[in-house]
Amino acid sequence: MLPKWVLEILKNIRYVWIVTLFHIFHLFPIRKRSVAICNIWGFGDNAKYVAEELAKQKDKVNSLDIYFIANHPDSAYAPKGITVLKTNSIRAIFNLATARVWVDNNRKENYIRKRKGQYYIQTWHGGIALKKIEKDYADKLGPKYITNARRDSAITDLYISNSNFCTKMYRNSFWYTGEILECGSPRNDILLNPSNQTQSKIRTRLGVNPEVKIAVYAPTYREGDNNTEPYQLDFNTLLKALEDKFGGKWIIAVRLHPLVSGQSGFIRYNTKIINASHYRDIYELMAVSDLLITDYSNIMFEFSFMKKPVFLYASDVEEYEKERGFYFNYQSLPYQKAVTKEELITNINNFDYNNYLENIEAFLNKLAIYENGYASKQVVERIIKTIKH
Repeated sequence: MLPKWVLEILKNIRYVWIVTLFHIFHLFPIRKRSVAICNIWGFGDNAKYVAEELAKQKDKVNSLDIYFIANHPDSAYAPKGITVLKTNSIRAIFNLATARVWVDNNRKENYIRKRKGQYYIQTWHGGIALKKIEKDYADKLGPKYITNARRDSAITDLYISNSNFCTKMYRNSFWYTGEILECGSPRNDILLNPSNQTQSKIRTRLGVNPEVKIAVYAPTYREGDNNTEPYQLDFNTLLKALEDKFGGKWIIAVRLHPLVSGQSGFIRYNTKIINASHYRDIYELMAVSDLLITDYSNIMFEFSFMKKPVFLYASDVEEYEKERGFYFNYQSLPYQKAVTKEELITNINNFDYNNYLENIEAFLNKLAIYENGYASKQVVERIIKTIKH
């Protein structure tokens, strides 16, 4: 292990090298038929679905080049016609410096400079949010992040929104005054428009037979120590409750947050309790699942777009809300809530689907949801229009 001061020097040298490359590559002309799509976590989230749809429609633009840039690139999952590159590699820097259109799922680093003639679409990696973010969480994010976030919003040409709530959040919390395309989130298309063929492929990857029902357990990340207690459930009791209440055979797919997935060994897995923490796309997992258990994750809202049951289990809700802050009153959310493992089982046993459906429809109507299952197509239409004009 190198001393901290050596690591800091190497970090600064790397930073200067990257900045220098950007300046050099800015001497090259912008390639008018080139699109650079970024997602730090890999080939997933909104960026993935935009890239896939763009690859389907690339014949509408002659000689269209599509580059997908990620910290953890995995070209095995990218369809033909998409070149996957590693973040800050020479090829990635060149393509960011010269692409006509940028699409990003996260904030861009402060050393990435947009040029005149480049068009920047921000899809963001969240839609309806429970936890406060950006300006509303500024005191915890720090001045360095805030400075870069404001810069990133200032160079963005278009934000993608899935609801009136999301649009207001961009205006109030993202330091953004530009255009917003209210079309839905591309990653939710698979939830609203799932094909039988796609679902079959996903179940094959998971190793789950078509007749088996899937409950996804996807708790969010807690900052601080490595305490795994908030993520633990009595999975065997939970399985029995699901089978007794809803009938049929069930499995539980445990999907821990990427920042926690390295600790997934604290759970004992078997054929009925499977480790899905490293499954590449949680939206594919959600699309084939019948029920969701989470705590504070925003996927609760998106999963309920499918009108499927959502249960909340959070043993530390008072502490977490005080630390993080919520946009909604947690107790007013239209989902059954539990603070103990026993209460979760009781909520499943007493679940009334008609009452649940009425509550989520009323809740989502207030947020004015724009999802229609075709958000990827609408974003790609904008990309193609930008390239042609």
